[in-house]
Amino acid sequence: MLTITGDIWSKIEFDLTEFRDLFHMRLETREEAVGVRVSAGNPNTGKKTEWRDTAPRWEDAEHGKSVRPWLLIPYIDAINQAELQVRLESGRQLLASVEQRVAGRVLTAELLHEWGMLNRWAGAIQLIFHAQSDVGRLREGSENLDKHKKWFAHYFLRIYKHGNNEDARDKMERFINQNFRRPPDGTNKDWFSRFLSAEPSERWGDGFARLTKAFRELSAAEMRRLVKQSTNDLPSLDLDFPPP
Repeated sequence: MLTITGDIWSKIEFDLTEFRDLFHMRLETREEAVGVRVSAGNPNTGKKTEWRDTAPRWEDAEHGKSVRPWLLIPYIDAINQAELQVRLESGRQLLASVEQRVAGRVLTAELLHEWGMLNRWAGAIQLIFHAQSDVGRLREGSENLDKHKKWFAHYFLRIYKHGNNEDARDKMERFINQNFRRPPDGTNKDWFSRFLSAEPSERWGDGFARLTKAFRELSAAEMRRLVKQSTNDLPSLDLDFPPP
């Protein structure tokens, strides 16, 4: 049986304190990393769309603001999250075994094996922890408005009559604003925010926002094509219209 000095045991115990924090972190979810759109971009001015992740925040007294919790492993889209979760859970179990062996101050082949494995897993997780969330393409995908246009078309064509295009769009603008303020069950505010620009409504006032150009210029012919497509991936098409 091998023996090691007290200094080495102290070094191992110090590393264990870091491993305790590491293996008790949680993974940031895909939804938290993608977050919500804060403001729309403008290709005419070069302004980019702004996003904010929705991971829980900690109040940082030193900086006087809320910050991302440091016990959160950032979401990396290229990494298998299920496998990473298994590594975390397995690491917690292995950590408990190593702590028990280290407390006995006996260097065994089992301890060397487990210590090496624990360090290997910890190194992989540390590498991910110090990375930045990789959600650029996911957010770009969120910019796709196909589902929104399809949903818009179903409601618009119920009230559209030839020659009343602007009137129907104004009513849709009011309808969407009211649902944005008080979303129906199962639909979040971000869904309705995708229809709305930062400009105030020219007709409705009262804090209502104007429809974006994408919906202002959506033709009736295009909408007739859209309503023929599947509706399985859309929010409710049974909302009362016009809203009260």
